[in-house]
Amino acid sequence: MANIDEAKEAAQAIAQGLKKMGPERKVALSTHKTKELIAALEKKAAQLVAALES
Repeated sequence: MANIDEAKEAAQAIAQGLKKMGPERKVALSTHKTKELIAALEKKAAQLVAALES
């Protein structure tokens, strides 16, 4: 069951990050912050894949 919880958390984090970069965002992100967010989302996506594979 821990893998399901990890997968849910990773998916929620990815969704929140994409919302920050989407057209409905409240504030534009700087290039630096955008790059940091993309790196964090890539890490979360890798965790999600690992959780789903196990």
